[in-house]
Amino acid sequence: MSRHFRSEIEACWPPGRVARVAIGYSGGVDSTVLLHALADLREARGFALEAVHIHHGLSPFADAWATHCQAGCDALGVPLRIVRVQPIPAGKGLEAAARAARHAVFAALDVDWIALAHHADDQAETLLQRLVRGTGVAGAAAMRPLDAARRLWRPLLAVRRADILGEAHAQGLAWIEDESNADTHFLRNFLRHQILAPLDARLPAANANLLRACAHFAEADALLTEVSAGDAEWIGLARAGARTRWRSLGEARQRNLLRHWLREDGAQAPDAARTRRLCARLAGTAAVRERVGERALCAAHERIWFEPAVLPVPAPLGWHGERELAWGAGLLRCRPGVAGGLRVDASAPGLEFRPRAGGEHLRLAAARPTRTLRQLCQEADLPAWWRDGLPLLWQGDRLLWAGGIGAAAAARATADESGWAIEWVAPDGLAREA
Repeated sequence: MSRHFRSEIEACWPPGRVARVAIGYSGGVDSTVLLHALADLREARGFALEAVHIHHGLSPFADAWATHCQAGCDALGVPLRIVRVQPIPAGKGLEAAARAARHAVFAALDVDWIALAHHADDQAETLLQRLVRGTGVAGAAAMRPLDAARRLWRPLLAVRRADILGEAHAQGLAWIEDESNADTHFLRNFLRHQILAPLDARLPAANANLLRACAHFAEADALLTEVSAGDAEWIGLARAGARTRWRSLGEARQRNLLRHWLREDGAQAPDAARTRRLCARLAGTAAVRERVGERALCAAHERIWFEPAVLPVPAPLGWHGERELAWGAGLLRCRPGVAGGLRVDASAPGLEFRPRAGGEHLRLAAARPTRTLRQLCQEADLPAWWRDGLPLLWQGDRLLWAGGIGAAAAARATADESGWAIEWVAPDGLAREA
């Protein structure tokens, strides 16, 4: 391995413990050079190296590629794992499906880092590909040399394709050529052959400038992330007064914070138009429940929170004094021996938690009138969409307690008596004891 390649890899070395490294090995020139480089470094750096070849089955030569990769790894004494996948486009295109399949395999690997052979030309292609699709600042930062969240390590990201080819020829390496790389039907190949190649011939500094732009975007993204983290802490999901604090932010900071919340919650941010609509709805006063992926973004009164997109309506559940019971998207916690709690014998027959059926009434205090459950939910600021799954404790045909509302006056212990305190953890994650 040349001194240049060694220095490039050493300069991008991952932090912390690096004991096990897997390389994504396609058999192409880029991953072949990286495989040989890491094989040269493994003894000096003290890490175990293995290779992973993803067999997509998309080319008639796929089996031959796997055989080539096995021979290459055997010659270097590197264990090879061949994983067969079946990319399913599902409306996003074959390239995206193949990439998703690869990363699913990488995510399941029991290693410290997964080394990938992306290089400077790949980075320029990624930047242009994302820009023409209208990406934001985070997307324009393109690939990162180190992606700690996914354990991805790209030590050749600052190296040009021409230098990799030169290294491969200098070492007399053998590699395969994927015939699909010449197919300009794919956007990445079109950008490579018909946009970037002529641009590179006209402006030799173009690639370096594009990489510099990626670095600028990455810095801007880091600043936006820092701002959003501070705003998130100040506003506080599920906290009272969140909507008032939300309204005090400018529109750009609202959108930045919303993207931060969605990212933290594992959801993909919607397009720009929908993001603006969501921000405007959160700034209003009406209740909000809007699905984003597998979650729902909600707001009611002065709180903002996330909850499951689909709230199951629980089946009736007998209670025999259990301290904790799963209930729909939340749970119930029951504690005995609490002054002024619910006066009930948990060993008595007929105790059952049930969802709302309609027409229920409850009297919370002797001096107060009997109210409908709907009225009591409104007074307790419980969102309307929670009512069908509201936990109600019955003994036969007597309603004893309602989640987030409280116990019936006739079933409440006095201050000198002890009873059960029942806490309902609602879909927003907050515990409501009544």
